[in-house]
Amino acid sequence: MKTAGKALLAAGVATAAAVVSRKWASGEQRERPLTVTVDRAPTDVQSELPDLVARWRDQAEISIRAAAGDKGTELVATPRGDASRPDLRLALRRAKSVLEAGEVVEPDTAPTHPGPMGKALQMVTSRARGGGRL
Repeated sequence: MKTAGKALLAAGVATAAAVVSRKWASGEQRERPLTVTVDRAPTDVQSELPDLVARWRDQAEISIRAAAGDKGTELVATPRGDASRPDLRLALRRAKSVLEAGEVVEPDTAPTHPGPMGKALQMVTSRARGGGRL
């Protein structure tokens, strides 16, 4: 890559990092609702809304709506006050699993490997089990 191309690439990366940093600092990320799409009809979801999400009704505004293009149902949760976004996201993911599979589906345990790649894999999978995002 020529020098001008490298400079242009570096400027683009720096601009993207500045935009993301400003977005996080301004708190815009907190304003976005959390959404999961469930492969069930809205009437089915309304009648079988699991207790995992129902207990959040005091701390979040939860709505159920048809997904675009007849793709199922969207569960939308907007946290209120000091509600924990990661815990609410985990509750939505578990509710989706219960509605679609009848149970909370847990990932298989990852194979262990003594090298650095095995440690990296263990770190990523343990974060995912704790409610984090991959």
